[in-house]
Amino acid sequence: VEQMAAQVFDPDVLPQIRFFPTLPPDHHRAVIQELRRVEKQMGQNTRLRQELRNLLYNVALQQRLEEALDSQTVHFIYERYTLFHAAGIAVARRLGVPHLLEVNAPLAEEQKRMRGLELEELAVASENWIWQNTDRLLVVSRQLAALAEQRGVAPEKITVVPNGINPDRFNEAATGQLVREHWRLVDTRVIGFVGSLKNWHGTRTLVEAFAGLTGEFPEARLLIVGDGPEKTVLQDLVRSLQLKEKVIFTGKIPHPQIPEFIAAMDIAVAPYVPQENFYFSPIKIFEYMAAGKAVVAGRIGQVEEILSHKKTGWLYPPGDVAALAEALRQLLKNPKFVQSLGQRARRQVLENYTWEGNARRVLAEVQKLQEAQSMHREG
Repeated sequence: VEQMAAQVFDPDVLPQIRFFPTLPPDHHRAVIQELRRVEKQMGQNTRLRQELRNLLYNVALQQRLEEALDSQTVHFIYERYTLFHAAGIAVARRLGVPHLLEVNAPLAEEQKRMRGLELEELAVASENWIWQNTDRLLVVSRQLAALAEQRGVAPEKITVVPNGINPDRFNEAATGQLVREHWRLVDTRVIGFVGSLKNWHGTRTLVEAFAGLTGEFPEARLLIVGDGPEKTVLQDLVRSLQLKEKVIFTGKIPHPQIPEFIAAMDIAVAPYVPQENFYFSPIKIFEYMAAGKAVVAGRIGQVEEILSHKKTGWLYPPGDVAALAEALRQLLKNPKFVQSLGQRARRQVLENYTWEGNARRVLAEVQKLQEAQSMHREG
């Protein structure tokens, strides 16, 4: 959004960006309080209250948007998809402007799998309707585009816009030296991972692969940056493999500090595990590339579209511990290749995967939609 604003507005004039409260109005909060009371009395612990809250907020948001925007000049509405929210489409129709919807995941399916979903039929039906009725569906991967087509979205309404990076955050100022000093990584070879510690990220396979390298490369260390439900499991695995002195868990790190941690790495890993419907656009890989690191990643979904094997990264079958260990072994044996791999990766991401470039692509879609609307009115 910042990059779109920078390209649309005079750089000396800050656009007015309005943020709407995340809480519904008082009369909706009263309903939620009653639901909380009933839930407590019945001894239930479900997500129904949160799902109803989202539905109520959609109504309140539409009202507030209409009140705020009726007196404004609006050229288009850009929205990031949220479960049950159709307010953006309704307001765009009222104002007669294009509506563009950014979709990062099929949230009905994802919420059911990860957190549980009470209003499943309604969630799926509303998701399909929202996806089908936006003017342009901006999805982060080709795999997600295919899923949208299966849900009835016309292919010509879908545009793939992968995630990206801000090059200013990954520059020579980030050296990683302080990170190396603080975590006792000076004069070591650092293999690193950044992300939430969840089972589908494959960090267990990374620890197991690393365990097979420590005899041959005693100076190697594994730096795991992040936190999550797998942390205790991973720490137990590290102890059982007698790697406690060679594996560092930093815990959760504020995102602005992440470039320094990646800079401290020699090799950056995005392991993953085999899984169907890998529709993600992994920001960690773009950030690894922007930092000029040699990237080792599971060959899955969009990952193998971003990275070219042995040119801008090293790909291997996700979940294959032996293949991951061999990839790391080859890179640890060839520091010059590690450096050239990282340099090519950085050039690739700066040319193709930046937020500024994404903003240009989105604004180009806006222009197409505006021209189509103009022709329709004239016709």
